[in-house]
Amino acid sequence: MAFAQNMQCFVIDRYYRHINEKFPSKCEDALLTAFHLYMFQQGNRAAMRAVRDGNPLDFYNYEKYREVVSTPEMIKEDSPHITHNTLTHDQFEVTITRCTAHRLFGQLGTPYAAEKLFCKNVDTMNAKSFNPHLQYHVDKIMCDDEICIQKCDNINCPYTQLGPRAEDAPPFPYIMANMFQSMGKVIKAIFGAEGEEINNKVQQDFIDRYGNDDFDKIKVFFGSDFEIPYPYGLKKD
Repeated sequence: MAFAQNMQCFVIDRYYRHINEKFPSKCEDALLTAFHLYMFQQGNRAAMRAVRDGNPLDFYNYEKYREVVSTPEMIKEDSPHITHNTLTHDQFEVTITRCTAHRLFGQLGTPYAAEKLFCKNVDTMNAKSFNPHLQYHVDKIMCDDEICIQKCDNINCPYTQLGPRAEDAPPFPYIMANMFQSMGKVIKAIFGAEGEEINNKVQQDFIDRYGNDDFDKIKVFFGSDFEIPYPYGLKKD
């Protein structure tokens, strides 16, 4: 299948289920901690690219440099995803009425706690790892409401329209490799050998759903340095 952002939701679902099975009292905090490292690396890489180009770490450039640039195949796979946003000098607001993540979580029967953890944090963590002073917050999510509303306040943006994404964002298999490696590192650090067992189960679940070919395209990036921007941290054979 085409690489698509719904793969991230599947990995969250699998991690939640496998951690909760062995460590129910620690599950949500462990998953939040693992997810935080992954999102921090992604946002921080975007910030480095913006600074490299001499651009300020404001909201406009967060939107410009953040990963991912969607391909036509990804857009098709992730559709329908319907959003409406407004941008003023003072605030960005986006309203989501059809959401890929919410749809997939529903199809998977994902526990409420796992969907809430993802939806409340994915964009907030990404923005704050780009610049911790960005006042990004999520007011509503679709597992609690009929719509999702996200806002960023006091952005001092001179534009009323967002521009295109920067072209040098990494390919989506690299981002999925970042997710597997960074979250897996945290889960192993917390739970030791049992954490490594959980990581292996999540990877096998992914292969069972998406196939070896897609996983092999992700695995080629394992061992890369996800602390620095693509392609500088790629694994050297």
